[in-house]
Amino acid sequence: MAKNIFYWSLGLFILALIFLGAYNFAFKNNVNDPVADKEKKIAFEQNGSAALFPQGKVESPINENVLGAVSGADGNIYYYSQDDRSVKKATLDGKNKTVLLSNLPGTPIRIIWSAKRDLALLYLRQMSGGTVWYFSDIAKKTIAPLKPEISRLSWDNLGEKIYYQYTDPATGMRTLNISNPDGSDWKKLADLGNKEVFIASVPESSMISFWNKPLAADASLIEMVSSTGEFRKTLFSGKFGADFLWSPNGEAALFSAGDEKNSHSPLLYEVQAKDGQVKSLGVPTFVSKTVWSKDGKTVYYALPGALPENAIVPDDYFSKPLYTKDTFWKMDTETGKKTRLIDLAESSQNLDSTSLFLSPNEDALFFTDRQTQKLHRIDL
Repeated sequence: MAKNIFYWSLGLFILALIFLGAYNFAFKNNVNDPVADKEKKIAFEQNGSAALFPQGKVESPINENVLGAVSGADGNIYYYSQDDRSVKKATLDGKNKTVLLSNLPGTPIRIIWSAKRDLALLYLRQMSGGTVWYFSDIAKKTIAPLKPEISRLSWDNLGEKIYYQYTDPATGMRTLNISNPDGSDWKKLADLGNKEVFIASVPESSMISFWNKPLAADASLIEMVSSTGEFRKTLFSGKFGADFLWSPNGEAALFSAGDEKNSHSPLLYEVQAKDGQVKSLGVPTFVSKTVWSKDGKTVYYALPGALPENAIVPDDYFSKPLYTKDTFWKMDTETGKKTRLIDLAESSQNLDSTSLFLSPNEDALFFTDRQTQKLHRIDL
């Protein structure tokens, strides 16, 4: 009898040990991990569909301060080097640098490249302190000033004509115009009143879009007109401080805006060119931190770290020394699926990205850091 009781007790003891071991193993593998929890929280906030196994890392292919960097169909990066004050090109890995234009009559503030990268519009600060737009034929290494009343320039889709805002020096009234790149053979397309506008051609169409300068206190309005000055129409109005970026096929545009006047946070939206329908993409970022893929469905974007609670956007972000720490994502605009591009362990740098562009094969994402003016690359 005593022997049976002993064996029964031993069996129960062994079962208890097995249960305790299994419980401890399960608990150990489910204990809260602060890093993993932070990743899951970010993924959930990015619509619960983000992939948690990113592949890329941030690299700096060009060890120069850059301005106006873009990629070309020939597999080169075109940019202005602030270090040696010249317009240059280099391969996507930053090698084989070539000087395209030097001895500029001023310091560039902005560069707008034509589609073929053979022509450029340069906004220069001159020695006298004034600023003037110049037209440059890169292949011929020529550069010539445009009229000082010309501003807010944009290329047409072929890179053969320019659109611009002309301000009458006597009345202050503005018009939208089209001309040759050197300003000759111009034609007025629309009256704009006295408010300043931003201008962009609508890809794969003969339409030009224009919208009031993004200011947090101003209601947004984007209009379109044909290159002949006909068929003027309003695409979208509402929200505040909106800025726009057209998809490569011209079927939709991204825009960032505040839902109310003097908002403290931007939000990303998509508007359809066909009917002006708007949907929120649920991403709190600026459109200046986005770039479309060729298919017009995928958007690559940088998600900024928290701005000061009292910041008014977009005004304060662009007019004050405010810098964000960005993380990098891509999104399918049709499904809303969002995927992280860089692991948190690779995101230790404080990078405030702008001027995003993709390599011709869309296997790399490039951007310029606003604070350092360095070009960075993420392999996709």
